[in-house]
Amino acid sequence: MGVSFSYLAIHKPFFYPSICNLRWVHMNSFFKSKYQEVLFLGITLLAFITFYIETDIYTPSFPEMVTYFKTNEDAIQMLLSMNFLGLCISSLFFGPASDAYGRKSVLCTGLSIFMLGSIGCALTDSLSLMILYRFLQGVGCGAIVSSGLATIFDVYPAERSSRLVSILNGAVSGVMALAPMLGNWISLHMGWRMNFYLIAVLAIITVVCTAVFTKETLPKEKRNKLNPSSIFKNYGLLLLNFPFMAHSVIWCLMFSVVIVFISNLSLIFVDHLHVAKEVFGYYQASIMAAFFVGSMGAAYLIKKIGMMTTKMIGSLFYLLGIFTLGVLSFFSIDSPQLLITTMTLASFGSALSMTIYFTYSMFYIGENLTGSAMSFTQSFRLLMTSGLVWIAASLFDGSTKPMSLLAILSTASCLGLYVMLYIRNQHLAPATRKLEI
Repeated sequence: MGVSFSYLAIHKPFFYPSICNLRWVHMNSFFKSKYQEVLFLGITLLAFITFYIETDIYTPSFPEMVTYFKTNEDAIQMLLSMNFLGLCISSLFFGPASDAYGRKSVLCTGLSIFMLGSIGCALTDSLSLMILYRFLQGVGCGAIVSSGLATIFDVYPAERSSRLVSILNGAVSGVMALAPMLGNWISLHMGWRMNFYLIAVLAIITVVCTAVFTKETLPKEKRNKLNPSSIFKNYGLLLLNFPFMAHSVIWCLMFSVVIVFISNLSLIFVDHLHVAKEVFGYYQASIMAAFFVGSMGAAYLIKKIGMMTTKMIGSLFYLLGIFTLGVLSFFSIDSPQLLITTMTLASFGSALSMTIYFTYSMFYIGENLTGSAMSFTQSFRLLMTSGLVWIAASLFDGSTKPMSLLAILSTASCLGLYVMLYIRNQHLAPATRKLEI
């Protein structure tokens, strides 16, 4: 993503003074100065940048690592899969834990685990230990994607939260695009291990900044008790909460479709359409660039024209991209320029609107479930993305048709859910946010 990548009605006439005042009073009382707010946002951004750098920066060094560890490509791929496993497992726990013990303590715990794993990766000469340390990094990252993101919704109202998540998505997409290039440069000039030293240094800085310069965002009176039964109960409540689940499925599907495009791009463009590898990188970069522009554009448009209008514009761009891709696939039009244009439109539209769907979902749950909801949505996004990528890979026949069919079915599901939300008058956020479910 992404990183996601995560509630009120949108134009001022839709806002209700009670909830707006409540949320802004909380924010104004939380930050004693503009400096504190900038520092809070900067440290949050640093944590997410560190997380997404550790995912991608070292992948160009795989050939050198295969030689260094005297192993094969399958064993090196374990560095990715074990990291992903640690993230999936821990993110389901860290969210509920932050609802019980507060965001800062849980975030510092996760970041400390991530720091230890990062230092271990930088120093070890054993592939088995490096795989273990990569698992620890994934475990620590679970706190970032759940507790770290929850802090934003603790202190900001809907429109501001949505703008900040859009900016965060834009920054993350930029990091995802630049990290492999940076990693490749570092590997060529300083060796593959220097990538892990960089991650370790960023992890140490993030831990220190979080521990020293941030404060707790979740008051004690809003916390839950933590026990296995309460965790299952909270996740059950989220699953049974239709507006929360519907909005979550919509934005997760939109994000997953973009990832399916990226994962299938090399097979289609290089192997099937015979696009030169030197040119292919520009095609792939255009999808991420569109996501970056859409994310940053959302932050601007939400402020200028409101969340509802921004969401509708983004959704229309996304629908246009998916519809055109379907037409091109149906008529077997294999123009790389036309295909990448449709994928770029869909990527731009998804980035423009998905953070708003995400924001709406969070205001249909109680404030005491924010951490659990963050954990649930991040794990759900990872599961849905990996599932759709696997389906696309298993159906791949050398053409764009399987990918297009998957995108169309996913989009049809989104439309069906949105119609149901509209009928139930739940396509916007509620006038007041629940204190409990």
